[in-house]
Amino acid sequence: MKKYLNLLLIVGVLMLAACSNNSEATDEEPASEDSATVETEKELEAMKVEEDKVVATVNGEEIKGKDYNSMLVQTQLRYTMSGEDPSETEVAKSIEQEVMDNLIGQELLLQKAKEEGFSASDKEVETELEQIKAQFDGEKELEKALQGQGITLEQLESQYADIVVVDKFVKEKIGTPEVSDEEVKAFYDEQFSKDAENPPSFDEMKDRIKDYLVETKTQEKVQEMKAELMKKAEVKENL
Repeated sequence: MKKYLNLLLIVGVLMLAACSNNSEATDEEPASEDSATVETEKELEAMKVEEDKVVATVNGEEIKGKDYNSMLVQTQLRYTMSGEDPSETEVAKSIEQEVMDNLIGQELLLQKAKEEGFSASDKEVETELEQIKAQFDGEKELEKALQGQGITLEQLESQYADIVVVDKFVKEKIGTPEVSDEEVKAFYDEQFSKDAENPPSFDEMKDRIKDYLVETKTQEKVQEMKAELMKKAEVKENL
């Protein structure tokens, strides 16, 4: 099962930053940004809040601006990669609400997991971090990529401690949803057999499709769990 707290998204953000840094280092005369790009970057930056600002409280626990900004950058990147302009007014509003909903939902799951006795050992956290560190040429390159996203290595380690705790909780409560061969074949036929000149073969894609459908079903159950926790929670948004 993929880690709940956007593990793959964090990796994607860091790797994109690393590629960007490498590109800048090899280009002798990097192209200057046009005014539209600069303006968009300013608008995206303006969406951030002060790091010490309390953006929400969840059952008395504070969520700070630094956590909001970290997830904001990741979400803006995801929207950009999907072809949407995260600086456009309505899209920006959607991003802000999505970030708040995700932060609150994560905090609810984390609180519930800790309440039921789930914890993460230093070894477990280090094992997860090693998977990211292995993608970089040394810790300095990782720290450089993190700096580009406004995250410190210490903050990343803290995030992964929470990731491990919530992942254990989700695995025990939800397990691994079943996906039938019929569901996998139906998904392939819908996504790859229509309007494609040279689609990949079913045998080539079936394992990836099954993993995707397992993750999709898992996330649906996670959303249901968060909704139930939300009914009993005391939440105040201060954005």
